[in-house]
Amino acid sequence: MKSLLLLLLFLPLLAPAQTVHQQGYWGRAFLRTRLSERLTLHSEFDERRFAWPGGQWQFITHQHLHYRFSPTWDGALGGTLSWQPQGGVVVPERRIFEEATATLPLPGRLRLMPRLRVEQRWLRQLAGPDLTDEWLHKLRFRTRLQLDYHFTANWKIRASDELMLNTDSFDQNRLYAGAERQLGAGWAAELGYLFIYQRRGPNAGYNDRDVLRLTLFKDISLLAARQ
Repeated sequence: MKSLLLLLLFLPLLAPAQTVHQQGYWGRAFLRTRLSERLTLHSEFDERRFAWPGGQWQFITHQHLHYRFSPTWDGALGGTLSWQPQGGVVVPERRIFEEATATLPLPGRLRLMPRLRVEQRWLRQLAGPDLTDEWLHKLRFRTRLQLDYHFTANWKIRASDELMLNTDSFDQNRLYAGAERQLGAGWAAELGYLFIYQRRGPNAGYNDRDVLRLTLFKDISLLAARQ
């Protein structure tokens, strides 16, 4: 396990000459609606853009319903819609995913949260500059290890490492570090840095990407309205 983590950390140093360096910034709105004691609906809307030169990277939205089995275990079913410009054409993608997350309290206000997500993906295909009616199906596995530290009632910092693997190849690895501030009335904001090392395609090299991500959270509970 230690050897795998070291390899992921040093992948950029081992990258071949065809590695492409890019920078971007992501803005995300994240709504969490508590439906019952165990059910919560998560709605994410994420606008991703390149910097220097500017342009849209991707717009993606996730909707996932979470069920809290116990204080430790959470399971979710979800769907994703994505639109990504490629060569002057906006290419859509559809996903269905299942995930399981554990919440493990550690000493000193630390919390460890490993997560496994399995995605069934359908990517619209291109024929030259035009979209076709064909959709390519891919299966992808995502494993994330996240560590949160609550150092005050209103502030927390987090770090995570997420590895994404297709059934036949490496897809990407994401390293993240950020800080979240509670704003009151169910609002919170998080600012963080994301490093993405991603395979571009068969024999096409890799991307390494520096991303600044701003997230605005809103928590809503429907329990009080029902009482």
